[in-house]
Amino acid sequence: AAILDALDGRIARLTHTESDFGAEYDSLVDMVSFGLAPALIMYEWALSGMGKLGWLAAFIYTAGAGLRLARFNTRVGSVDKRYFQGLASPAAAGLVAGLVWIMNDFGFTGADVRWWAWGMTIFAGITMVTNVRYYSFKEIHMKKSIPFVAMLLIILGFAVVQYNAPLALFSFFVSYALSGYVMELSALLKRKGQIHVLVRKGSQKK
Repeated sequence: AAILDALDGRIARLTHTESDFGAEYDSLVDMVSFGLAPALIMYEWALSGMGKLGWLAAFIYTAGAGLRLARFNTRVGSVDKRYFQGLASPAAAGLVAGLVWIMNDFGFTGADVRWWAWGMTIFAGITMVTNVRYYSFKEIHMKKSIPFVAMLLIILGFAVVQYNAPLALFSFFVSYALSGYVMELSALLKRKGQIHVLVRKGSQKK
């Protein structure tokens, strides 16, 4: 679903078949693929035995996905396309479904890691509706020449995925989900440093 979601808009633009119907239908498909499906999978796998707490986590995730998609649609023409505002729903789905996949691969059941699953589900749901910025990768154009180092990294990525797909993909989604907070913290520290410098300059002038 994530691969097709990345391709559908590009294919529509290349074939000049963009339409309002396609945009609306795309959002409905995204809500099912990245909102409802991961929440149901996680609920059945780990959260159903937690009573209302499990239901609450699944609800927060689903509501977060719906709000994230609605906000994206209303601001699509007025935001910096280099960045997403909040974690993109495919990445959030990768966190939730990826946790199920990798834990099953290592032989853990949902009951064994239910609190980890609960925390991951809520984290993904809330992060989708934050103002934390995430790099969108939309500046990458396949028509332009790709550096040799980038080609090597792509090949290495495919090799790692082939070796251990659950671990490789889950590690990527976790790294991406944390990258937004790292960028926000870095920007905050930079602003504090600039303010500190301005305060020192002002005190020296006095």
